[in-house]
Amino acid sequence: MNWFKIRYNKRSAKKYGWEPSWFGATEFDNELIKNIKEFQELHDLKADGLCGPATYRRAYTNKLVYIDNTEDVMQTEIKKNRIFCNGVPISIKWDKIEISWINDKCFSKVKNKIRKPTMVVTHWDATLSAASCKRILEKRKISTHFVIDNDGTIYQMVDTQHIAWHAGNRKVNNVSVGIDFSNAYYLKYQGYYRKKGFGNRPILSDSRVHGHKLKPHLGYYPVQIEAYKALLKCLDAHYGIELKCPLEVGGQMLCGVSEEAADGKFKGVVSHYHLTTRKIDCAGLEIDEIIQEIKEEKNA
Repeated sequence: MNWFKIRYNKRSAKKYGWEPSWFGATEFDNELIKNIKEFQELHDLKADGLCGPATYRRAYTNKLVYIDNTEDVMQTEIKKNRIFCNGVPISIKWDKIEISWINDKCFSKVKNKIRKPTMVVTHWDATLSAASCKRILEKRKISTHFVIDNDGTIYQMVDTQHIAWHAGNRKVNNVSVGIDFSNAYYLKYQGYYRKKGFGNRPILSDSRVHGHKLKPHLGYYPVQIEAYKALLKCLDAHYGIELKCPLEVGGQMLCGVSEEAADGKFKGVVSHYHLTTRKIDCAGLEIDEIIQEIKEEKNA
């Protein structure tokens, strides 16, 4: 018996609320460890037999597909064309906005000064919807400011005055706004999106991050990109967050770590992979092209 891994998985199950049956096992034993390893290998995760946060997130998403339990249980207060910055509704040129505040144990409140973020960090949530993303974030006791759902609805979960725990880096969290795309990433979930009426997601086959070409994966709905652009425009107008991203020599977007961004000193828009080699989101998101489109629209 591998007692360390068994104890770890028991603690993980208690913390996140999963069961051995999620991995085709009945007990916390060596069979469960073996099954978790097989699941991790299938999903390109480190095959260590431990159900940590990343493995739990993939398993939860996988479970939702089979039980077809994606009803939106969020308690929302709809504020049309508004996001909240320090409790004040700020106008945004997007008509699908919903407020769904996350548990206040999942972020840091800033009360003694006006926070002025200088960076946007972009993620994908690796889940099927904004609703499932929120549930996982609350179980993990982390957060993001915004989630862009499959239909382009922007869910605000934390007031931008407060510090969301999204980047895994305190220096970056302190100066940034987190935006997540709802995107389950793996091609096997394409059928789910069709079934739910969203249509096929674009498939990205040429994504490269940290010098490696990734396997084909699900991309971003055009309506999600438009919602993202609306958010960037709004944050630029309100906070003056610069519309630029880390570039390589020659002007191409950097698809690896930016030391300046990882130190919280970059002023602009980045992907999570710009902060650490441990992340690949948001692979295939051409932030430089999106920013150029925003600038052209503003000039027009």
